[in-house]
Amino acid sequence: MTRMLVVKCLSDETGDDAGDIAARGYVDVDDREFVNILNRLEGYFDCTLWMRSEPARRFVVGDLVERVAAATAPGGPPEVCHG
Repeated sequence: MTRMLVVKCLSDETGDDAGDIAARGYVDVDDREFVNILNRLEGYFDCTLWMRSEPARRFVVGDLVERVAAATAPGGPPEVCHG
């Protein structure tokens, strides 16, 4: 279910076909799409994904699903170390 919702979010924001995104396994986005996708996912799953400062503007579906799963796992996300 998480994977389907992540792909739907990517598709809704970029306009790319969900099937194409799932088959390709990633989607490249511009800065505005990047922020909008993070906002949607964090809202859908009621979590913080800690990705705003990342320079990459490519969402890899599998990596994003793993990050959402970790952020929403019982006990909360793993500790984030800065610096």
